[in-house]
Amino acid sequence: MNEGIAPFLSPLTLILGGGLLVIGVLSLFDLHFLKSKTQEKLALIAGLALILATEAMFVTSGASGRYFEGQKIDVTDCEFQVERDFPMERKANPKLIETKIRACMDTLGYDWSEEHEHCQEARLSTNVFCYMPRAPMQRSIVAWQMRFE
Repeated sequence: MNEGIAPFLSPLTLILGGGLLVIGVLSLFDLHFLKSKTQEKLALIAGLALILATEAMFVTSGASGRYFEGQKIDVTDCEFQVERDFPMERKANPKLIETKIRACMDTLGYDWSEEHEHCQEARLSTNVFCYMPRAPMQRSIVAWQMRFE
């Protein structure tokens, strides 16, 4: 989700979804605000859907957690750490730098993956598209975010 749109849409979807959810739940207690029970059931379903959509918007946005944005930071941190620890190896032994960056990312919980098209364009240890998190939920979210890059 675009970080410019999320702050604008999330309050609207939460208010609208919460209102519809309340109308739907109150109808279960015989407090009716709509003309038919079908409309109240649809309000309950629509309210839940809007709240879940808002949650999905937060989970998949770059500001919500580490995920793909965090992965970019991890690659940069590993590159900096390896360059700092082996400053003369960049020209003398570039394979060592590549190996150390991959090892650093492995330590942080990432697998090397050449599936993404941007990784196939440049198979470098500093290419963020060549890594996938090992944790299943993070892996699925990052894979979903990478589709839009």
